[in-house]
Amino acid sequence: MSKHIYMRSKAVHSLQRSAQDESKRNQRESVTEEKPNFLSWYKHHLRNFFHAVKFHKERKGTSVVNPDDGEDDGLEKKLVVKEEPTIIVQAIILPEISDPSLLLKEQSRRSLYTSLPALVQGRKWVMLYSTWRHGISLSTLYRKSQLWPGLSLLVVGDKKGSVFGGLVESPLIPTDNKYQGTNNTFVFTDKSGQPTVYHSTGANRFYTLCSKDFLALGGGGRFALYLDSELLHGSSACSETYGNSCLANSQDFDVKEVELWGFVYGSKYDEILSLSRKTETICRWS
Repeated sequence: MSKHIYMRSKAVHSLQRSAQDESKRNQRESVTEEKPNFLSWYKHHLRNFFHAVKFHKERKGTSVVNPDDGEDDGLEKKLVVKEEPTIIVQAIILPEISDPSLLLKEQSRRSLYTSLPALVQGRKWVMLYSTWRHGISLSTLYRKSQLWPGLSLLVVGDKKGSVFGGLVESPLIPTDNKYQGTNNTFVFTDKSGQPTVYHSTGANRFYTLCSKDFLALGGGGRFALYLDSELLHGSSACSETYGNSCLANSQDFDVKEVELWGFVYGSKYDEILSLSRKTETICRWS
């Protein structure tokens, strides 16, 4: 009897140990199964972190992830350097000028130079006539324009500070209601320090009209520029020849200075310069 009880107790004890061993084995297997889950969770969140860094930096434009890299290689980044286009600005070298202009600033002269026909670009500028050197006289201006035939730049300044004028064909010869010049001519205004140039529209051939009583540029209704015989008063209006607006601040103006510039070959420069500096009887008006 006691032996039977002993054997039964031993069997129960053996079953309990087996159950405990089974429980421990299940716990070890559970831990083993959780480890990969934990590693997957950590890897997943690390991947999300690098994706967030990638998105932030791509929005800022500082770097991008190398597209050849896999998702696991989120640490390698390749900086993208944006190359700005190179702009080459060619400096405009102005030809020599015989005298300082009282009307044209350097920037204005530079802008007008680019509008000149290629035929006269590169030639030296000679002051053929100016009111401050040769006197206030339209006849003197006509006479001085004969020093150098070809294109010449007429520049006028009024007492309100406007500067304007035009490219004309010299010599300026007084005729009776007969225009002269070609479509290479133009008129300009320089009210703000940046000249506006009006080229021929082709509407007519009323380029330059020389008279003993006046000098006029443009036509077709009104003159683009008109100067009286004494070079004291003038006017400006819209013309069909050049399609210009009023060149001065107002249609009627009082003249302050007038200059005529010739474009001379280097080989003739000294000769024409010497002739141009011969003065006339000067008469200044207030």
